[in-house]
Amino acid sequence: MDTLTAFSLDMRTLNFVMILFSVIYCIGLFLFAQTQVKTQGLRLFALALLVMGSGPLLISLRGVVPDWISIIVANTLIAISFHMILHGMCQFRGVKAQFAHTFSWIVPVVLALNLYFTYEANSINQRILVSAVSISILALATAYVVIVGKHKDYQPAVWTMAATFGSFGFFMLFRAFYTWNSVEIYHFMNADLVHKLTFLFSIFLVVASSFSMLWLINMRQLDDIYALSYFDSLTNLRNRRALDSYTLALTDEEEKLKCKLSIIMLDIDRFKLINDRYGHVIGDKVIKAVATQIKGTSNAPKAIYRFGGDEFIIVLNNQTIDFTHFLAESMRTRVVEHVRVDGMSAKVSCSFGVAESLCDESWDALVARADEALYRAKQEGRNCVQIASERAQLIANV
Repeated sequence: MDTLTAFSLDMRTLNFVMILFSVIYCIGLFLFAQTQVKTQGLRLFALALLVMGSGPLLISLRGVVPDWISIIVANTLIAISFHMILHGMCQFRGVKAQFAHTFSWIVPVVLALNLYFTYEANSINQRILVSAVSISILALATAYVVIVGKHKDYQPAVWTMAATFGSFGFFMLFRAFYTWNSVEIYHFMNADLVHKLTFLFSIFLVVASSFSMLWLINMRQLDDIYALSYFDSLTNLRNRRALDSYTLALTDEEEKLKCKLSIIMLDIDRFKLINDRYGHVIGDKVIKAVATQIKGTSNAPKAIYRFGGDEFIIVLNNQTIDFTHFLAESMRTRVVEHVRVDGMSAKVSCSFGVAESLCDESWDALVARADEALYRAKQEGRNCVQIASERAQLIANV
């Protein structure tokens, strides 16, 4: 017995399950979308599932409704649904909509060819071929969009989504080649296993793509929560909580530093006067502008934190005090030369204190020495860099 015929699947049951899943997942995603206002493409994706399920519904009504509904409209709706998914995925993954528009020709071509192979040269095989090729193109294009999207989404979820559409696209290509070399089908609901598997894989597509979509959205929400917890919303720098978490990993059980560190502490000169004279809105702009210049300094590390108010701290691993001093001086110069805020005539400057960790020194002691150096910079007239002394270390440990 032929392997394909030995494995039995009921086409009508699969068709019904496909319709049911499309409707259920559409409703579920639409309800979920009400809580995801900022997530672009989700509603279009959900609507596409409903349109996708309507195609098999009309196909199942063959003989009950006119052929132009059960054949022409049904196959065209399926093509439209996959184009909607492509368009929605472009929105969701941050790809320009023009990419989806380049495939708009597929829908009218599917419509025209279904008309021809229904009323001029009636052939179920040719209609299957048209449907399989068009769906394959759109599914593979969707997989491509998922992969190249600009959003920095969770990669396992991205590749799961891409694999879902990619595998479906290649299966439809296989179906097209299989149909091309098969004998003519006279009743679609009695077609062989390959065509029955199309419904099974369509169910898999609905479930897997919906799961991947929810997975991606969930990971975006976790990223947002992480950003709110560990990043300062004004400057986009890491905040005090992130610094505490980072330094905890750098200290041993006795709270001594496990590696050599150098730090830079700085604050904005006369910041209270700026707030009093120009207002807190201008003050926030000054903080943001200073943060931008610090981040933009050549050789600046990623470990830059807003320590609180107008204070910042930069942590460098395994760097000498000379390099740390050079970097602080570069930041000081950059702030003076480039920080300009609309509505404020006075120039902005910062004072810096730098310190290098000593043997068996704690994080708190290192910060205390850098803070002492920053205080001396203020006493020296501001807008300068001061290096912490070892004498300050002895005082900090008392």
